[in-house]
Amino acid sequence: MALKAKIYPIRRHPSLLKDIFKGKRWDYIEYKARTLDEKETSNFISYLKQTSPYYTNPHDKPKLNRLCYVEDWKNGEIKETLSQLQKLNPQGFIHRKDWEWALGIVAMRRFDKLTKKSTAIGIGSGTEPIPFYLANNINHVYATDLYDAKDWKKAAPSDFPENPKKYAPFPYNEDALTVLRMNGTKLEFPSENFDIAFSFSSIEHFGGKNHSGALRCLREIERVLKRGGIAVIATEYIINNKEHHEFFNRRTIYSDLINKLEKLQLVEPLDLRITTNTLDTVIELFSIDANWDNIDEEYKKTHPLILIRARNILFTSVMLVFQKH
Repeated sequence: MALKAKIYPIRRHPSLLKDIFKGKRWDYIEYKARTLDEKETSNFISYLKQTSPYYTNPHDKPKLNRLCYVEDWKNGEIKETLSQLQKLNPQGFIHRKDWEWALGIVAMRRFDKLTKKSTAIGIGSGTEPIPFYLANNINHVYATDLYDAKDWKKAAPSDFPENPKKYAPFPYNEDALTVLRMNGTKLEFPSENFDIAFSFSSIEHFGGKNHSGALRCLREIERVLKRGGIAVIATEYIINNKEHHEFFNRRTIYSDLINKLEKLQLVEPLDLRITTNTLDTVIELFSIDANWDNIDEEYKKTHPLILIRARNILFTSVMLVFQKH
């Protein structure tokens, strides 16, 4: 096993050094690390429930800048948008990616951008349904991604730019969609060009120290948006405030991203609370989330995929809606 892989459990739980000095087998060390991870996250959830209980009324007008809640699947506006995207699962499956897309459309509609006068750009779009939906509702949409069939072959297949119709979830206006191979940190468009920019759980993968790749992407979005245009950005947020080189926490979402933007401003305050009911939806990343497409349907009916545990990290989706001033 690589040295880095051995160091990681010890960094999470320094108490494991005692077992190493005692000559314990590495499989025992790994087992104990997993047990400590589960205990730590379970204790955090219990503490949050006791000290910061939070409930929402699913019938209220949904806020935009916030985390994903299990209650959102009872909200009429979000349910209607999920239905339009053909993501309202008849068997009741709940997945946070569907929420990202639905709330993104809600934001575009709320700021009157879903008109035939609007032009949009998607960053890290893969084969997502949003470009197809927008093609039916605005003047034109440009979907961009690397589409290089390496690390993201399933999410962004190499043949998508030449044949998006092959992946379309529903009929769409083919003349209103252009798919381009493009780096999200260097958008090959003139400034002040778009009414809408959107990216769903992509910017965190753009690399760099202190999330610098994500920041470069947001600054490019800031550049290509028209004044008054909106940016709809979903990314990964760690609720138990652990540090991560890709995902954001309470500190880094401001220090590495929001506070470094000049002309993009949040359209409303960012609410980083999570509902108490959502805390009961924890799914394990490596055994469940990573294999979601192969998971038994009966299991999916009773296990919403919203809050995910990766070792001792608890994360979910956060929506950030900005307007250019």
